Amino acid sequence: MNDTKPTSWYDQPAWALESDALRVVIVPGMGAKIVSLFDKRGDFEWLPGPMPGRPVRPVAYAAPFVEQEMAGWDEMFPTILACAYPGPGPRHGVALPDHGEAWALPWEVARAADGELTLTLEGRALPYRLTRSAGVAQGGTLTLRYTLENLGDDLMPYMWAAHPQFLAGADCRIVLPPEVTEVVNTAGPDVGWGPREARYGWPQATAPDGRRVRLDKVGPPALGQGRKFFALPDARPSWAEVRRLESGHWLRLAWDPQEVPYLGLWVDEGMVNSVAVAAPEPTTGWYDDLALAWNKGEVKVIPAGAVHAWTLLVQAGVGL
Repeated sequence: MNDTKPTSWYDQPAWALESDALRVVIVPGMGAKIVSLFDKRGDFEWLPGPMPGRPVRPVAYAAPFVEQEMAGWDEMFPTILACAYPGPGPRHGVALPDHGEAWALPWEVARAADGELTLTLEGRALPYRLTRSAGVAQGGTLTLRYTLENLGDDLMPYMWAAHPQFLAGADCRIVLPPEVTEVVNTAGPDVGWGPREARYGWPQATAPDGRRVRLDKVGPPALGQGRKFFALPDARPSWAEVRRLESGHWLRLAWDPQEVPYLGLWVDEGMVNSVAVAAPEPTTGWYDDLALAWNKGEVKVIPAGAVHAWTLLVQAGVGL
C-alpha cells in the first residue's frame, strides 16, 4: 500500500504519504517542511514537533530561522547563512536571507498520488525553479528527488542543504563513512569550538579546553550548547547515519557525492531547540555562506537555462 492523502498539521494544510513501513507528513505552505517521519514498525517518530509556546504558522520572508516553531525538516536554498549573492549578472549583490528562502516560502503542489508528492517553488531573490518529489516505498525508504532549473541568463552558484532535525533521545550516535577522519568548525568561536576552520578529529577530538570529546555523541538539551562542523571538502562522503542505541532505531541518509559533494553536521544540545537533535546535512556547498563557498570554489554552479538533479534516500529501520 502506497497512499497519498490530504491531512492537516496544527491546522496547517498538509499531505500524508504512507507505505507499509513509513508515514511522512509534509506542509507545502510552510516551505515544504517535512513535519513527521514516522516508522510504523516501531511506533517511532524521528522529527520533533513545535517548541512549546511557539505559534505554528508560515513565517515572513527573510525572518530569522530561529523565530519559527523549530519543528521537523526544512529545505535550505540558495544559502544557509544570510549573504550577498556572489554570482554574475543583474542579481549580483542581492540580499539572500537567513537559511535561504526555500524554507520560508509556500511551495505549489504539482502532483499528489500513489505515495508521492511533487512540490515546486519559483525563486524570489534569484531566477530559478526548484522541484522536490517525495515518495515512500515498501521497506521503510523515503526518496527525495530534486530538480533545479536556472531560469535566468547567467550562471548561478547555489547552495542546497537538507536541514533535518532528528530526535536524539537518551543515547544517540552519528556514524559517518570511514573517509571522514577530520571535521572543520564553521560556526565560529561563539559556540566554544575555536575559530572558523579549526580542525578536529572524528569521531573523537580534543576540544579547545583540552578535553577529549566524542563528537559523534549527542548530549541532553540541558547542556544548552550546539556545534556545526563540515567534513573536509575532499572527503566526499555518500552517507550518514543516526543511531538511537537505547531503542535500536536507526536512520540512514544516502546520496551521490558527484551530485551532492559536501556534508555538514549540526548538533543541537539545547542551544536553539528545546530538545536535542542530530542533523546531518548533505549539501552542494562547502561552508554555510554561499558567497564564501563561491570564493573558495567549493560550490555547485548551474549554467543559464540548465537543469541539475539529485536524489536523497532516507531509510529507517530498527535493530542495530
